[in-house]
Amino acid sequence: MLATVFLTTVLAAAPARSPATADDWLITGVTVIPTDTEEVWPQRDVRIRDGRIASIEAAAPKPRARGATIIDGRGKFLVPGFVDAHVHIATEAAIHARRDPVLATLPFPEDRSYERQILLSFLKAGVTGAANLGGNAAGDAALLQLRDDVAAGRLAGPQLFVGKRIDGPRDHVADAPDTPAPASTPEAPTTPADGAAAVREAARRGYDFIKPYQFLDRETYRAIVDTAQALRLPTTGHLPELDCAICADRAFVFAHPMTNIAHAEELARYAQTSDLSAADVDALTEAVVRARSGVTPTLITLKTIVLQYREHQAPAVPAGWETLVDPLTQRDWQPPRNRYLSAEFRAQPGMERLPAAYDFARVLTRALWKRAVPLTTGTDALMPGLLYGASLQQEMRELHAIGMSPLEVLRAASLNARRLFAASAGSGAVRRGQRADLVLLDADPLADIDNAARIAGVFVAGRWLPITRIDAELADLAARNATLESVLRAADAVR
Repeated sequence: MLATVFLTTVLAAAPARSPATADDWLITGVTVIPTDTEEVWPQRDVRIRDGRIASIEAAAPKPRARGATIIDGRGKFLVPGFVDAHVHIATEAAIHARRDPVLATLPFPEDRSYERQILLSFLKAGVTGAANLGGNAAGDAALLQLRDDVAAGRLAGPQLFVGKRIDGPRDHVADAPDTPAPASTPEAPTTPADGAAAVREAARRGYDFIKPYQFLDRETYRAIVDTAQALRLPTTGHLPELDCAICADRAFVFAHPMTNIAHAEELARYAQTSDLSAADVDALTEAVVRARSGVTPTLITLKTIVLQYREHQAPAVPAGWETLVDPLTQRDWQPPRNRYLSAEFRAQPGMERLPAAYDFARVLTRALWKRAVPLTTGTDALMPGLLYGASLQQEMRELHAIGMSPLEVLRAASLNARRLFAASAGSGAVRRGQRADLVLLDADPLADIDNAARIAGVFVAGRWLPITRIDAELADLAARNATLESVLRAADAVR
C-alpha cells in the first residue's frame, strides 16, 4: 500500500516536470546490451540525466554518484525499451463513441484510471513505445492529447506514436466494385485529391504517421503514399484490394510502397496461387525486398485468431496478467461482441484454411528475416486474448520460434521500430546521448528470450519506475476499474 501511495504521489506531481528535468540516476555494475552491435558490455556504470544516457563507463570500485540516485545493477542487464508497433488504444472517449448505447454514458472512474492502467500495463512489460494504428475520430483526438500528456510528464506511460487511418468506402473496391464511385471526401476518399488532402490534414493536426487501409482504389492509394512521403510521414498499413478495374495490382503496389506493411497476413492476400505455396513465399519476399519496405508480422495476432477458431473461446492471457483484464475488455472478448467467436466469422469462405495461413505467415516471416527485411514487433492489442504489454512479450517469443536469435528479436522490438516511427530522434540503442527509454532485466535475454519478461524496472525519457511500484499502482487501478463490472452487468441485463 505504501508503494502505491508513493507512486501515485510521484505521478500526481508529474505535471510540474518534463523529460528535460528528469531525475539524475546512476546504474552501477550493470551488463549493457546496446543491441546495435554484437557486443555485450559487462560491469558498466550508466548515468541517466536530463532524460538521456549521459555516460556509459567501466564500473568504478566506488561509484562516483555526484548527486545521482544509485540503482544497483549487479547481476542485471540493460537493454533498449521495447516498442509495440501495432496497437489500438481504447481511450475513454473512443469507448463512449462506439455504437453501443451501454457505453455512451459509461461512468469511468475518476483520475483517468482506465487510461492510466493501459499505459502502465505497457510499462509492466518493458514497452516504452507504442504505435496506435488508427481508430474513430473521438478516439484519435483523445490519443493525440494522451500522447502529449505522456510527453509532458503528466502521465506515466510509453512514448506514443499516433497514426491516422485513411480508407475509402468498402463497396468502392470490394463489395460492389466497378460501380460508380460514391461522393469523395477526405474522410472517405475515392479521388487522389481527397486522399492527398487527408494526409495534409493529418500532418497539420500532428499525427505521427499514416495508416493506408485496404479499401482504396489504385490512384487514391498512390496519392496517399506519395503525399505522406513528401511530408516525411511514415506509412504503415494494409495492402489495397485487388481484382477490380480501379484496384491496384501487385506490381503497382510494390512500385509505390508503404514504409511498412502492418501484417504478414496482408502479404498472404497477394499470393499468386491458392495453396500458399513456397513459390509465393519467394515471390512475395522478393517484392518486399525490392520495395524496401519493412514488415510488422503480428504473428501472435493470427495465432490468437486461429486459437479462437479452433477452441471457440478467447485464449487466456499470460500468468500474472489476469487481474489486468478489466470488465469492459472481458465483455468485448466474449460473444456476441467477439466476432472471432461468431457463426458469421466461421462461415466465411475458405476459413478451413485459416490454420494454414498462420503457418504460411510464419514461413514468410522467416524468409523476410533471412533477406534482412526490417521486422518490427506488433500485436494488434487489444484484440481478444491480446492484452496491452503482455502481448508484446508473446510476439517476441513468436519471432524467436521462427529462428531469430534473441539479439535479433531485441532489435525488432526496439531499434527497428524506433527507425520506423522516430528516425530523426536517434537509434534507440543503449548509447551515450540517446533518449533514456530502457529496460532493466533480472536475467540475460540473450541466453533466453523469456528473460526479456523478467523486468526489474523501466526508464521512460529518463524517469525511473521500478517494477514493484508499477505493480502496486496497477493493482490499485485495476481495483478501481473493477467497479465497471456491476455497471456493465446491470446495463446489459436491461437490454
